[in-house]
Amino acid sequence: FDLDNLDKLSSVLSVDLIEKYFEIMYEDSSSIENIISSLNSKDRYEGKDQSREINELIKIKERTSRDVVKVKASKLIMFFRSMEIKDNPALRKNLIIEALNAGGKFDFNDLNNNYYDNIDYRILMNYAVCLDDFKERLRICRFIEDSEVLDENARAILYHNISNIYYVLEDNKRALEYINMALANNSKNPKSAVMLYTKAIILMDDKLPYEDYIKEALDISKRTDPDTYNFILHKFNNIKK
Repeated sequence: FDLDNLDKLSSVLSVDLIEKYFEIMYEDSSSIENIISSLNSKDRYEGKDQSREINELIKIKERTSRDVVKVKASKLIMFFRSMEIKDNPALRKNLIIEALNAGGKFDFNDLNNNYYDNIDYRILMNYAVCLDDFKERLRICRFIEDSEVLDENARAILYHNISNIYYVLEDNKRALEYINMALANNSKNPKSAVMLYTKAIILMDDKLPYEDYIKEALDISKRTDPDTYNFILHKFNNIKK
């Protein structure tokens, strides 16, 4: 909007439209930051419904006049949609790539060539999870680990992902180290049932006591999120078989 014209119109209508305009801009940015904070503070897994966040972001994108807010909302919409995909990893990966390219062409070969804000690191983390090459996954996650912009919630998710990579690479010592770091960084939120489940699986694989962790994971998820409870129970029963 042209601020001079808004100022003139304010006089006609006896309303400070410039103040209202900046209130709206701040509200949109604040709403997006709240969504990002929520994203990093509770359990998410592939196939879980993300429609509440997607619908809120669509409304923000439609009402804002700021390009930077539109781009960030677009990135997050594609990112949340990628999370809803369960059995199509190629489609999930394509959505994440599209999200990373929303602000300009993303350099996947030399990660240092890109500009990042906090959400770009979070999206890149999920891109790494889509890769079949676990050493490449680890390379990208260690790059993110070296960044200094992640808050405790995002860092907890990163450590959880690194723990899973080390577990697949059969380095259970490092896997256990990182899942403990994940749980420590997640301490300000309700305990993550999915992180507790991961710790239980690593301990079980090493033939160490794990029962308390799987029980706590199931108890927490049963009280707070039936979908997560069924997700953990299904995965655990498959592993026991």
